[in-house]
Amino acid sequence: MSFLLQQGDVLIESIDSIPKKALKKEAGKKGFILAEGETTGHAHRISADTDVELFQTEIDKIISMYLDVKEPATITHEEHKHFVIPPGKYTIRQVREYDHFLEEANKVKD
Repeated sequence: MSFLLQQGDVLIESIDSIPKKALKKEAGKKGFILAEGETTGHAHRISADTDVELFQTEIDKIISMYLDVKEPATITHEEHKHFVIPPGKYTIRQVREYDHFLEEANKVKD
């Protein structure tokens, strides 16, 4: 069963497996930060006391993030509805918008 969730500018999509080259990241004081707001300081996060592992790869300065959720985990944000992510493996992406006049894609700012 596939799973797709959007919370603001963050997309969480189920995947079959996490790349073997992905490096495990430790939770910070505020938990696992999936994306931070550019101006508000708000963040999309999962509590550090949840059984979740966060992984990251970097190829050509492009960072990709992955989650291994072992128990239901709640993703929170100060300005968005909280969501529960079921156990599974996921990729984390940021929503992009395309400017047809400039012919370029940019990250959506939350």
